[in-house]
Amino acid sequence: MVQIRSMNAADVDQVSRFIAALNQIEESHIGYCGKEYQVIAHSFIEDVTDVPYNEGFVLAYENDELIGVLGFDADLEQHCAEIWGPFVKVDKWEHVDKLWSQMVDLLPKEIHSLSLFPNKKNAPVIQLAEYFDFSKESEQAILKFQRADRCKLTEAGAVELTESYYTEMIELHNRVFPNTYYSGQQIVERVNEHRKVFIITNGAELSGYIYVEAEPEFGEASIEFFGVTESERGKGIGNRLLTAALTWLFAFETIEAITLCVNANNDKAIPLYKKVGFQHVHDLCFYYKE
Repeated sequence: MVQIRSMNAADVDQVSRFIAALNQIEESHIGYCGKEYQVIAHSFIEDVTDVPYNEGFVLAYENDELIGVLGFDADLEQHCAEIWGPFVKVDKWEHVDKLWSQMVDLLPKEIHSLSLFPNKKNAPVIQLAEYFDFSKESEQAILKFQRADRCKLTEAGAVELTESYYTEMIELHNRVFPNTYYSGQQIVERVNEHRKVFIITNGAELSGYIYVEAEPEFGEASIEFFGVTESERGKGIGNRLLTAALTWLFAFETIEAITLCVNANNDKAIPLYKKVGFQHVHDLCFYYKE
């Protein structure tokens, strides 16, 4: 007999380990959630805040064994939610409909759109997305830079974002990345000692920016967004921005690797990342539904 219930504080460790184990396998990997259980647990407590995890996640148990997890990370201001999962044991997918139904019942009325981010090899979730009429918006490549390769980095000449460039940075980000998970304004609001925007300027004008996040407590880091104005492309700005970001991130001794996500069809960016020293590790699909 399968029982489905809401997640609570006592479940965080078990659920985080369950997700981490499944996210090690490409056939069950979801891009939003990470692979280290400590990072996932931290995200539940610190990042899933607009709707807390105990109001947005449901768990499936069979004979007291956890067999499935499904929930969402909501952004009420943007009226959207990222779906974490479904994470279900491979031989228990017949219970996904119940999980999905109960999760949907938890969605606030303010949520107008949903997104899924499964690995390209995660056939069950891709089939689920198609069944529920999600639109496939893009394919994304995940690349990784290892700490051992930091000796390849040179001086970048980038600086941290200042208030005088907020407007230009926000406009550039929203133009390059429309309808993504953080708007330019949200990025500016997120900046702190572990979340930085680096920029390169041409006189008084912005040439490009890069937004990066570090979680040194968990040895994690990521390059979230990076863009160059059209007039400045082809001048090595991208290489310099990446170098600045990597140099800052590896100043945290606990960080061993850095990942980034880029459109798989971006034939200009991917060779740049690989030239700097990134290696291609995953391909994901971004699905969206109003």
